Amino acid sequence: MNDLINKGYVFLKSVISLEKIDQINNDINKFFINNNIQAHLNKREDSITEHFYVNNTFNQLNSFVKQQHYYLPVIDNRSSHDRIIDKGMIDIFNVHRLIPYINELIDVNILLDILNKLTQKEWKLQRINLHIYNNVNNTNNYHYDNFEETIKCTVYLHDIKELNEGPLSFIEGTHKNKHFSNKQIKHFYGNAGDIFLSYQQGFHRKLPQKNSINYILVFNFINKK
Repeated sequence: MNDLINKGYVFLKSVISLEKIDQINNDINKFFINNNIQAHLNKREDSITEHFYVNNTFNQLNSFVKQQHYYLPVIDNRSSHDRIIDKGMIDIFNVHRLIPYINELIDVNILLDILNKLTQKEWKLQRINLHIYNNVNNTNNYHYDNFEETIKCTVYLHDIKELNEGPLSFIEGTHKNKHFSNKQIKHFYGNAGDIFLSYQQGFHRKLPQKNSINYILVFNFINKK
């Protein structure tokens, strides 16, 4: 039984080695410390340097597309510009410009092979994002993407073992049928290095946190037509 096709998701254990996960986490933390990113996030205006763009106002880079195609890594601050949900989250676009070797640590071609075999379709990488969740207690509710056919590959960079650590959640089968019962709601606890694949046309969300911080790396794939 193909869970990705039938249920809308598949959870793969221990795909990425802990050595690679540790390297990614260490380099992210070094970048934040060496560039004093928190000070830039505390500003009331956008902060632009030769190495990165901190999007505090959502005025110039006011869409996913603009952030995705900017020439620098874009650090989108969800605690700013009057956002209500996801306050405390940092969404980093153009991660390959921040961590140039990311495709060496996590081989996109292997992920594409997995998707192609599971779906019997051809896919292409749209973007890679890094999500940092720092005690985000008001996350977006269950929602689905209603534009192009998309599969999200989420790599856990930290262990998420308990409900208050904010696991991913998916409502089984809703990529095909939006009518559901509570028994179809599934939460996904895991370890650093695990991967969660899911159709974004299905209802999904990240659950709220309480006194926790975790990182996830997100590869967005779209159907290659």
